[in-house]
Amino acid sequence: MDLDKVNFDNEVLAYLSNRKNDLIVSHDEYIIRHPEIREVLNDFLSSVLLHKPDDVFVYAKEYFHPFNPTPLRGKPFIIVGPSGVGKDTLLKAIFKKYQGIFEKKVSYTTRPQKKIEKHQSNYNIISEEEFKKKIAAKDFVEYKEINGYLYGTCKKELQRIIEAGRIPIIEVNVKGAIDINKTGLEGNFLFVYPPSFEVLRQRIGNRIETEEEFKKRIEAAIVEIEQANNSVLFTNRLVNDNFDKTVEQFCTMIEALYFQEIDNFKKYGTLHAPEKADDHDGKGAQ
Repeated sequence: MDLDKVNFDNEVLAYLSNRKNDLIVSHDEYIIRHPEIREVLNDFLSSVLLHKPDDVFVYAKEYFHPFNPTPLRGKPFIIVGPSGVGKDTLLKAIFKKYQGIFEKKVSYTTRPQKKIEKHQSNYNIISEEEFKKKIAAKDFVEYKEINGYLYGTCKKELQRIIEAGRIPIIEVNVKGAIDINKTGLEGNFLFVYPPSFEVLRQRIGNRIETEEEFKKRIEAAIVEIEQANNSVLFTNRLVNDNFDKTVEQFCTMIEALYFQEIDNFKKYGTLHAPEKADDHDGKGAQ
């Protein structure tokens, strides 16, 4: 058992070391081909040092606003990270702090209901035949197969949350996030990293009973982290090393991404500011 663990760890470390060297070379080559990256970052850094904002996240949002002059309000928030990284704990923190603003989507699945699950859970359980009909009808923004069961995020579920005046939160893997992006759905994408591989091993080990399942989770985590590192989709990244510190950073990020929606909710009890009477009355009258 211990020998298997050592051999497995050595294989993982060798793999990660090779990938790290490959990425360094790849990143260096990309930066050489795009010298404008240094110019943009240097300009931003100079502006930060000149103005010395208290909240750099919010300042960055405003600084880069011209690159996206008409941002979509209330974009879904897509959170991604390997098993055991602490996604659910982070989400509980923002549900508590920003009550009434966010809602986690309910997925569709073909797996049977677990005995420990309450009647109302994070899943709508349907038959495989029903699920495949939804795939054919293009009802999902993403779907996947895990351990022989199908899981998917339905467009109507996201629309339900939006119509209720809330921001949808979608928890998926990297492939799911990429599939969502391919549909053209605008969203804010976050990848959550563990503080170290050893800590992730401990967290997964505390939740898994069999060695086989443990290895599957570890291997899946390695793949997910590699995919995230090679993707430009995750413009927001967070390392969950210290709970209080990470929650604080997470909330700061949320306020930077949704500062207008949060402000509107505090003032008006809704994500969108009420339209002024002048917008309808007397407009164009001479």
